[in-house]
Amino acid sequence: MRGSTKVCLSLGLLFALVSLAWMVFLPAIVQRELRESTGFDFRVSVLKVDPFTGQVFVRGLSARNPPGYPSPDFVELRELRADVSVFSWMFSRHVVVNELDVDTERIAIIRRHDGKSNAGEFMAAFSGAGSAAPSAPGSRDYFVRKLHIRLGELSVEDFTGSKSDKKVYKLDIDQSYTNVSDPKQLLVPEVVKTLHSFGLHHDVEQLLPGDFGRALAAAVGGFAQVGAALRGAVQKTGKTLKGSLDKLDQSPKP
Repeated sequence: MRGSTKVCLSLGLLFALVSLAWMVFLPAIVQRELRESTGFDFRVSVLKVDPFTGQVFVRGLSARNPPGYPSPDFVELRELRADVSVFSWMFSRHVVVNELDVDTERIAIIRRHDGKSNAGEFMAAFSGAGSAAPSAPGSRDYFVRKLHIRLGELSVEDFTGSKSDKKVYKLDIDQSYTNVSDPKQLLVPEVVKTLHSFGLHHDVEQLLPGDFGRALAAAVGGFAQVGAALRGAVQKTGKTLKGSLDKLDQSPKP
């Protein structure tokens, strides 16, 4: 066997072993890093990342609450698929995601007796010291060209009162977006209408602190005010019309 052939076979075998090690150890590495950086306990069934093409595939991801919460459940993710621009990821702080598809089975928001919520802690862990603070120099921002979000169930459990209060909402949100660079862009009228229709308009800002929580509270609250004004206008119009008809009935007949 010629020397060049042996070298090619050796390199091929080495590449195969590295790829296998990457697939085997990557989920454990990611789980550990996320646990250490956020305090939440992550579990991933399947995680595939191709560093050459930017393709990402996740299946069966779950995040459980840190100690101190009365329930461990937080997020259950069915699947996530992403197509990330490798060039932007490696050479720029402006990361471009060509496509992102997120299929979430369940989110459980819990507010403890001290007022802290798991969603608030999670968002703060990813945004640094505080969500109101400006982005630190060198931090990354993201631009998603095509985004598809599915969310099945949302539960909200509040332990701040004398008794716990739990509500479960079967949202079944299925929404597509384009050119997303800010989470507030997710609050399109269809999503806000869905959240309001389930009664999710109280203490939103306390459950989700920061800019997104304020934007969600304002959007759902604004929708509620518009709805109330519209109902009032309809009722007023109906009373006026009824009064006019009554007058016609009472007028002398020729």
